[in-house]
Amino acid sequence: MSNILANPALRDQKSIEQDEEFTNFMKRVGEVSNLVKDMASGDKVKAEAARVLADQYLDGKVILDDDVKLTVKQNRTLINEKAFKNLGSKDATEVDKEAWMAEVSKDAEKRYQDRKVRRERAETFNTQAIKAFRRGEYDKALSCYNKAIEQIRDNPMFYCDRALTNIKLGKFEKVAGDCDLALRLNEKSYKARLYLAKAHKELEELDKLEESRKEIDEMFPQHKELTQFFLDKKVGYEIEDEDE
Repeated sequence: MSNILANPALRDQKSIEQDEEFTNFMKRVGEVSNLVKDMASGDKVKAEAARVLADQYLDGKVILDDDVKLTVKQNRTLINEKAFKNLGSKDATEVDKEAWMAEVSKDAEKRYQDRKVRRERAETFNTQAIKAFRRGEYDKALSCYNKAIEQIRDNPMFYCDRALTNIKLGKFEKVAGDCDLALRLNEKSYKARLYLAKAHKELEELDKLEESRKEIDEMFPQHKELTQFFLDKKVGYEIEDEDE
């Protein structure tokens, strides 16, 4: 029975996501340990530099990964502050690994719950946006899509739907950005490529339109008539779900 439950394909989504968060934290354990060692060293310059970096780390101002320094705008707690301070209060050779693991596990659970709440909020805003769009209330729909994306930034359909809303509003210059983001998340998105081509046509970017149209025809030959119909419409035509 235990072997069956250990099968990754049969594990529940929560366990998978918690393990993912845990793995992400553990990738940085070595970085944190190095900071602690530097702060515990007798080298004042090294200790002070490590202390400054540690403060930034706790505030979510920097992420260290493979020698790449990435500055982030949002204040995100990447590692539980209590766990970090507990490490700092001990000699580097006496780190309580079990306590560290427990604190990291708690933080992974908290981040999972926070993400769950954000997803629920995003779905609520998305539902409101869809209803507003169908009533022709495109400004309201746009506002709701903006709020949904603030909660969840890795859903390609949110960007596609916001792009179509901007097409309806005639804000074609704002379409390309959302389509590009959607394609980064799902390079096989028919909607994203179609809306991008529409924006190029309305903005009279003929070279880009030709390139986009060629990609669409090659990737989605079964939608050739629908593509032509949409591009010829003066007002954006709502496309039924053809892809995820």
